[in-house]
Amino acid sequence: MVGRGVVGAGGEKMTSPTEFLNQLVGQWELTGQMGVTPLQQSMESKWTLGGLFVEMYFQSTLPAREGQLPYEAVYYVGYNADEDLYVMHLLDTFGVGLTCIPGHGKREGNTLPFVFEYRAGPFINKFIRDEADDVWLFEQFYFENDNWRTFAKKKMVRRV
Repeated sequence: MVGRGVVGAGGEKMTSPTEFLNQLVGQWELTGQMGVTPLQQSMESKWTLGGLFVEMYFQSTLPAREGQLPYEAVYYVGYNADEDLYVMHLLDTFGVGLTCIPGHGKREGNTLPFVFEYRAGPFINKFIRDEADDVWLFEQFYFENDNWRTFAKKKMVRRV
């Protein structure tokens, strides 16, 4: 899964879409905050479906709240070269929707904001790559009452 580097609009060298996504592959520990709720999860990811998607499997390492399922999620992240867009399909234990709404995003350097156009309003799941420290930051926002509000902030560190 090796590609050529490309040059971004600002003249910076950018990795190819495949190289960028390949940086997600591996075993990770995620920590963060969703509102007042602390987050702690393990994440394992690999190339799947013929090398078209990176499958990211998240599992909470904290006890579930009473009456709730332990949190799990699967992200399928790929790149559509025809549209020059990254795509994310997200499934989790928050419930089974009647429709599957993918997130779409155009990469800006080491930042990849996925926008989901949900019925309740847009939701952004922004991936930010910190190459120097080999970590990923995830910032999530929703739109409510004409304002963007923080849903969660997360940091993912590679397991050694």
